[in-house]
Amino acid sequence: MIVDVRETYIVETNTPIDIDIHEQDDVHRHPKQDEHPRVANILRSQVFQLLHLRRADMRRVSRKPYCHQKGASITNSSSRPSFLALDLLRAGAALVVMMAHLRGYSLPAYGALPASDRGLITALFYTVTRPGHPAVMVFFVLSGFLVGGQVIRHVRDGRFDLQRYAVDRATRIFLPLVPALLLTALVAISVGSAFPIQDIVAHIGGLNGVVVPTVRVNAPLWSLAYEIWFYVLMGCVGYAFSRRSLPAWSFVGLGATALVFSVLEAQYLLFWLLGALVAAYPPRSLWVACTGLIAFIGGILVSQMISDGGPWAGYATGPADAIMCAGLAALLPALCHKRVNRILEPAAWPIRSLSAMSYSLYIFHYPVLVYLTANYMPATPGLGGGGIGSLVIKGAVCFVVCLIFYLLFERRTVAFRNRINGTVSA
Repeated sequence: MIVDVRETYIVETNTPIDIDIHEQDDVHRHPKQDEHPRVANILRSQVFQLLHLRRADMRRVSRKPYCHQKGASITNSSSRPSFLALDLLRAGAALVVMMAHLRGYSLPAYGALPASDRGLITALFYTVTRPGHPAVMVFFVLSGFLVGGQVIRHVRDGRFDLQRYAVDRATRIFLPLVPALLLTALVAISVGSAFPIQDIVAHIGGLNGVVVPTVRVNAPLWSLAYEIWFYVLMGCVGYAFSRRSLPAWSFVGLGATALVFSVLEAQYLLFWLLGALVAAYPPRSLWVACTGLIAFIGGILVSQMISDGGPWAGYATGPADAIMCAGLAALLPALCHKRVNRILEPAAWPIRSLSAMSYSLYIFHYPVLVYLTANYMPATPGLGGGGIGSLVIKGAVCFVVCLIFYLLFERRTVAFRNRINGTVSA
């Protein structure tokens, strides 16, 4: 028994017990503790010390925020997403954006519907398919939480690798984006719209909305300009802080980012950075998560009230976006807890599958929808006359096309990235 306690202590703490070899020999020669009170006292003190260390370890674990507990660390990396709640948010946001565009290209606004078509179910359908803009805000905060937060942690731990970061971000963005732009160009030609080569190059460089307008045949690409410059900014800042210096190219990158966001909506950068800061320094209180949930839902509701056709139409959308994004950022660390994963585990396969192809859903559905609407199934004035059927068919075709492009490109991102990293390392 004495040997078991001693061995356990050494394994647990990697610190030897302070007993010299002569005292150990005495223990084996005289096992009765009453004959050797000094040895017994030493062993007793070591047991108490072991128990005290274990209690201290338990207290340290209990103090960790949700996303830093075992099974809930956002530093976990695998080919399969780790957090089902975050995957559900990403998949849901992509589907909401696609459904909002499907409804817009298939059915009239709710106020323009014939009185016979209006009802509770129709109102619910329009409500669910309306918050396309808030869904994009969800993407921004999630991106900051997952990408920006990782950069901050790597810089803090001295593990930031600019080359790996650049390869990761470039392959993630451009491997699906380039085919999406080519598809967009083909659709633009088919519907008689212009998408010249210089505009394609500007979209690849994240300059749509800055030096050229975002192509109308693929309107969701407006947000890709923001994502590209979020990544550029974080790469420059991460490198500067990891090296404790500001090289010339990093200064140029920061200056270019400042110039770009003098044209773009700078508050979206603040929302992205808020997600990054919460990931790196997560709040520890459950009340923060509850307050975040209330603010997130409230921000979405207010955003819908002030959107076109809402009762408060005409008011600025910025405050509603800020409330929603701040609430989501406060909520995200709690969604990383293993208990949330356990609750969502029965639906893990569809959640992970839709989340994996969310980027392809986002950037491929719109040109397909434009092509179908312009050439085969125009929008109808009401739910009747094939309106619902047209929406279902176009939705199914868009999903299948997005799935095909996902399998061809986005799904191969990790393999392509590993090949590039291996080539660069060699």
